[in-house]
Amino acid sequence: MNWSYLFKHWFGTLLIGPIIVDIIIYLNYAKIGGLLEVYPIALLFSLIFSAPTYIIYGFIYYFLCQKNVKRLYSKIILIVLAVSGVYITTIIIKVNMMEDIAISYSISSIITGLFFKLNFNNDHNTSFHKN
Repeated sequence: MNWSYLFKHWFGTLLIGPIIVDIIIYLNYAKIGGLLEVYPIALLFSLIFSAPTYIIYGFIYYFLCQKNVKRLYSKIILIVLAVSGVYITTIIIKVNMMEDIAISYSISSIITGLFFKLNFNNDHNTSFHKN
């Protein structure tokens, strides 16, 4: 099983999310600044706060691989799970700019989820589970 899609989707979302937050802040409030000013800190906190979602994501990823669900459906399920996790996390932590952050990271998750290729098979035999 190839886990690269999970990590590409996760880290891609985290890397692009703060950029989209700043774009949305600029478009909505005509001011510059936000998460890019503290980009390394934003990445660290994003990694920590997204970990529970991606642990669940990993279990679902593994399940979809084992059940041979079509890639298109698997991709949709995983993207919806990631976006749901963004919204649940922002509701739980009640951050400032909650709506802007939730929208931005959701857009980032959708873009990266669609961009990267989902391939459950790994030709190099470096899987966690061998049949």
